[in-house]
Amino acid sequence: MSDLLIERDGDLLRLTLNRPEQMNAMSGELVEGALAAVLEVIENRSARAILITGAGRGFCAGADLRGDGLASRRESIEGQMMAGINRLILALREVPVPVVIALNGPAAGAGCGLALAGDMVIAARSAKLLTAFSRIGAVLDGGMSWSLTHKLGPARAMGMALLGEQAIDAETAKDWGLVWDVVDDDELMAEALTLARRLAAGPTVALGLIKRQIAAAQNGSMAEALRFEAACQGQAFRSDDFPEGVKAFQEKRPAAFKGR
Repeated sequence: MSDLLIERDGDLLRLTLNRPEQMNAMSGELVEGALAAVLEVIENRSARAILITGAGRGFCAGADLRGDGLASRRESIEGQMMAGINRLILALREVPVPVVIALNGPAAGAGCGLALAGDMVIAARSAKLLTAFSRIGAVLDGGMSWSLTHKLGPARAMGMALLGEQAIDAETAKDWGLVWDVVDDDELMAEALTLARRLAAGPTVALGLIKRQIAAAQNGSMAEALRFEAACQGQAFRSDDFPEGVKAFQEKRPAAFKGR
């Protein structure tokens, strides 16, 4: 059985972390498969949105710490991270299509980092986020030093990281701005699919540019944001979807975007 399920749903790419017995803890196969799938979208524009979820009762328990391989990893973890999870997190950030996370249960450690790498996170009411690194003498990874600080501010990020013991429930995560919405567990996949399919049918060029704008704005000045907005708007106006969007607005009908 594959550690990662890859499915096509029209223009939507669905990735399911598929190690339910291990709460979808990250194996090399899982990370490599997800990275290859996202890079394929970056290189060939093979999908217009990505949906990521977990099989079973958890989203992702983070790194797989079981077995005898942990001791040998103490000397190689830096290189493994740079070649694996770090590349995946950056690819999700850079892929020019929306990434929706269906947070179906607990996300801990690097699994929490993976969840927060999505553009929009919909959480089941039973979902939790946990940064448990300090409890085992480890530090933040999966991009969490960046994502928590930018999303929460340094005070809450520091508390979560240093204590490593307080699981953030779904409603708190929504209040803090970590997730977009919270729904009942049995409604999660239907709601996530509705959102992901809507984005997959949207003006893909513009949506990809919006991702870049928001990412750039987190580190730049207002003047830099204004210049980048102008450059991005130039690209959006030259897309095929822009005149269709304007025409649909004028004719009071849904736009038929082609994603180019």
